[in-house]
Amino acid sequence: MAKERLPIKFFAKRDIDTLREEAGGSNDLPKLLLDKDKLVIKSKVFIHTVEQLKKKVINKEQTNSLIPLVAKAKIINDTTAKPHRREVSNLFKTSAQNNLLGLVEYDELLIKLEESEQINAIVERLKDTDKYGYAISCIDDIDKFKPKIVRSDKDEAIDYKVKLINYQNYEQNTSIREYFEQSMKNLGLQVAKTYYTPDHIIYNIKSVGPATLQTIISAEAFAAVFSIEPMPKYKVAIRIEPENSEVDILLPKEGKNYTAVGILDSGTADIPHLKPWLCEEKWTAYPDTYIKKTHGTFVSGIVVYGDKLEDREWVEANGVKIFDACVFADAAKEGTNEDELIRNIQEAIKAHHQDIKIWNLSLSIATHVDEFNFSDYAIAIDDLQDKYHVLICKSAGNCINFKTDHPKGKIYHGADSVRSIVVGSIAHKKSATDLVEIDNPSPFTPIAGGPSNIIKPEVVHYGGNAGVDARGKIIPTGVKSFGSNGLIHRSIGTSFSTARITALAAGLYQEMAEGFDPLLLKGLIIHSASYSELLKVPNAERVNQVGFGRPQSMRNILYNSPNEVTLILRDEISNGEYIDIMDFPMPDCLVDGEYYNGKIIVTLVYNPILDSSQKAEYCQSNIDIEMGTFDTKKDFDTTRINILNPVGREGDKYNPVKKYAVDLSEMTDSNQLKHLTKDKKWYLCLRGLFRNYVEFTNLSQEFCLLVTLRDPSGTKPVYEEVNQKLDEYNFRHNNIRLYNVIEGF
Repeated sequence: MAKERLPIKFFAKRDIDTLREEAGGSNDLPKLLLDKDKLVIKSKVFIHTVEQLKKKVINKEQTNSLIPLVAKAKIINDTTAKPHRREVSNLFKTSAQNNLLGLVEYDELLIKLEESEQINAIVERLKDTDKYGYAISCIDDIDKFKPKIVRSDKDEAIDYKVKLINYQNYEQNTSIREYFEQSMKNLGLQVAKTYYTPDHIIYNIKSVGPATLQTIISAEAFAAVFSIEPMPKYKVAIRIEPENSEVDILLPKEGKNYTAVGILDSGTADIPHLKPWLCEEKWTAYPDTYIKKTHGTFVSGIVVYGDKLEDREWVEANGVKIFDACVFADAAKEGTNEDELIRNIQEAIKAHHQDIKIWNLSLSIATHVDEFNFSDYAIAIDDLQDKYHVLICKSAGNCINFKTDHPKGKIYHGADSVRSIVVGSIAHKKSATDLVEIDNPSPFTPIAGGPSNIIKPEVVHYGGNAGVDARGKIIPTGVKSFGSNGLIHRSIGTSFSTARITALAAGLYQEMAEGFDPLLLKGLIIHSASYSELLKVPNAERVNQVGFGRPQSMRNILYNSPNEVTLILRDEISNGEYIDIMDFPMPDCLVDGEYYNGKIIVTLVYNPILDSSQKAEYCQSNIDIEMGTFDTKKDFDTTRINILNPVGREGDKYNPVKKYAVDLSEMTDSNQLKHLTKDKKWYLCLRGLFRNYVEFTNLSQEFCLLVTLRDPSGTKPVYEEVNQKLDEYNFRHNNIRLYNVIEGF
């Protein structure tokens, strides 16, 4: 008998579930407040420093300098929480203008100092240790800001990447940028300007040798520079091995509309297997003589033929069209600078975003992400996804540390993209020379370590295995796809695990009659992900190695069995509000004797407000979630317990993906008695949190919440009873709309 398939469901919050946050706070003295004597000493030290900065400001006033002085205040590590940051900010904030520019690192605040009167006001506050004592206690140091300078270790002339300080003033930024550009031209330098976002501008100063770099640093306009470093150059290295196998050519069905995905890569060859699936139109930044299509063809082959080539039902996408977007030149002939790559990606998506909503980006720079600051690459592709309402599936990068028995490095630049779904790799098979077992993280997949502790990659899929021979040469056990000659080959890399997730996202979008919704697609994929029973990584390390795991196939994502139900809440939460559902529809059939039993999985995916000028605090908003039980409803006084266990790191705020899971049968006897008795009521609560930089504006953030309730025995009518509860509690709900029953090609 075929397994009954029931569609997953949307439900909507009721009017009574949206509430206003009430003001709170404490009048207790902060524990970090210094005693009076130490405070006075610290105050005098800071006053002396600020008075020295004042002399520089007066000099700028007298010479009518265009570029203001910028100082930085280093905050003590224990005081970087939001309330403490606000106190320090208030010490330096002036009413005349926005002089707080953001962060350098997570604990360094940038301050614009333009007028001597402005500094006089700051000095007076530093003297007032009664009113500003706590803020002074929180500061470790005050000093003039110095730009980050990274010199090339080569004697030859190279391109340098320059970022200017964002002065948080449109007119001022415009004037200073024009002055900087003209100054560089006066030095005889060629300067290219790229808008990674409208507010995040990168300069490429061409062909700079050591002597010229020193001339740039000595120029008056250099006072506006935030950082200067060698321009990253992108390379795609793919090693393919011939495979003695064949697969039938698949043809699109007449009259069926297929989703097209954009392959942002090195170009896709129109080989016989792919030609029927290639869109007639394509986009390229280069002539054919500068293109080598090996990598792009391999990626495209997996998007269309991934399951067929491996004879597995890993994805179950029923045909996907390919839009060829060649954004990368042959590294052996041309290579591609980061700014050029960004411009190419921008132009390709801008020209085709109305028709192509899902894009595969398997190009990474071999530079590990910073612990605190998000990469310019990630900031640029986040902006594209917001601007053009698209979803990018991004590879985590490939690490070859295993070749020399070194530990894995972190994910690469671009894989710290907040809006993208980022993909790592696990092994699909194991040969005698391979280093890891099946379903374990591939030797080359990097580990999580996104800036500000965000979880990236979120998911993994099959990208190959590898070992090393006695001579130190990598021996790959690759996944199958096509070379540009049309023959089947094997290769390894997170590029190819990413292609499977792209196919999955496209397949889901193709089957759902819900319109394009990147948050929903991202949520469905991550919510379905799980860890294999073969995974040998310790529980505490799993999220670092494989994110939330490997997603299910399309059929298993979109359908439930009678013993389970998946509910989706797609909404937004505004500043000053929270959502508190006090009648969560927990089915009575999950009561086993005297206690609730069953499994609960909750995934929250949301779009935090982003601000690249805030560095470590790039994510400016957060949503927290609680789900649990309580005894009775009381006005303003409800005793509740949160029963969810995080999948990943506990307590990570400002992480745009949060996942929780609990098996109620694993709770202790005492906790079952306290929290899971059959008379308990269930609640679900979501609270928005906004950083100090944006909290006073009228803002909201979209989210997609998915909750699965499951009876592990497979016998209880969970799906039916939740439907009844939704009606009983007056929730609007409907099945996800699907075009047709999932079938093969």
